[in-house]
Amino acid sequence: MSPASDNEAFVIDVARALHAYGQPAHRIEALLAALGTKLGTDGQYFSTPTAVFVAFGTPPEQRTYLVRSEAGEQDLGKLADLDALVNAVARGELDATTGSGRLHAIVTRSSRERPWVPLVVHPFVAAPAALLLGGGPLEALVSGGIGLLVGMLEQWAERAEPIARLHLLLGSVVASVAASLAGLFLPDLLIQLSTVAGIYMLMPGLALTTAMNEVATGHLVSGTARFAGALVSFLQVAVGVSLGGVLVVSLAPHAQAFLPAPVPVRAAFWPFVGLLVALPAVMVLLHAPRRDAWATVLVATSAFSAGQLCTPLLDDGLGPSLAATVSALVLGLGSNAFARLSDRPAALVMVPGILLLVPGTMGFRSVASFLRRDVVAAVDTAFAVGLVAGALVTGLLVANLVLPPRKAL
Repeated sequence: MSPASDNEAFVIDVARALHAYGQPAHRIEALLAALGTKLGTDGQYFSTPTAVFVAFGTPPEQRTYLVRSEAGEQDLGKLADLDALVNAVARGELDATTGSGRLHAIVTRSSRERPWVPLVVHPFVAAPAALLLGGGPLEALVSGGIGLLVGMLEQWAERAEPIARLHLLLGSVVASVAASLAGLFLPDLLIQLSTVAGIYMLMPGLALTTAMNEVATGHLVSGTARFAGALVSFLQVAVGVSLGGVLVVSLAPHAQAFLPAPVPVRAAFWPFVGLLVALPAVMVLLHAPRRDAWATVLVATSAFSAGQLCTPLLDDGLGPSLAATVSALVLGLGSNAFARLSDRPAALVMVPGILLLVPGTMGFRSVASFLRRDVVAAVDTAFAVGLVAGALVTGLLVANLVLPPRKAL
């Protein structure tokens, strides 16, 4: 069934684009509702991680459309262009037909003019991730090399669909093997930390936090489905790392297996160095507009610093969770202030920042503990993951209450 009007067709096209760019259910539904009101289309909207339902009119004449698509990767550049286009159509500066044409041009535009850029950038995410996790220069060097290998695998996966379906598993195997082999020649290397940092971008920490945010905002179907997807991703990564460790030990019996090791106390400035190096790399991977880089660095650094400063002042048991709340609160306030002042999506600043705060590595450690049959450690870590993820969501919700955003994105 074709849409009854150009306005309805434009709303459906916007729903498809937002879903393809990985936007959460509450943002998709809120933006579609606001856009529908501006265009005079009476509609209801329901978003899940794999589809969006759009219904126009009232029963019994109601018309329902299913927009089925796989949620794609975050593309902040296209999201910013889409936001500007939606604003122009909502204000009447463009009609819906012209808007649909320009939307098609945005969607079909290539995000990566230089295919080698993500390959080069991956090490600049993995290496500083090692510093953020408590490692030193040695772990950063090894993690950067692992990140390069994972980036090469990702390039291959984009050209071969069967490889793409096993991307998480294969990337984890490669990271585990590389870190274990490096440990043969570098006795002081923290193998577990280097492995986790090398696959930092494979961790579904952002999906986990988004899922809890969706549940907290009342979108239970989307939130629980996304949570299940994040759990399966954790399992794939953990199984891949375990397989890599078994493979290395079988070939080189003297190699160290993937086992936890105490992280020595490092200089306090290393995490900040890691943050400042990781932020530009993450923005490149997310295709963030360059014009917003200053705001992203300022807000993310402020949020990270607030969390780091609060941690020593809080109770040891709840310290990390409360610090995560403070970090998310600062990040949310800064992102909403940016959106209000610039009339651009808050997600342009929030997503790169939250990506470096999410508890993805903690979730992986929980699943890895289960695989080692260390149930007590697994449950303890899983509980900590839930607390930190809930704390992040709480901080973002409080930020929206204190300084509400003016629009859905």
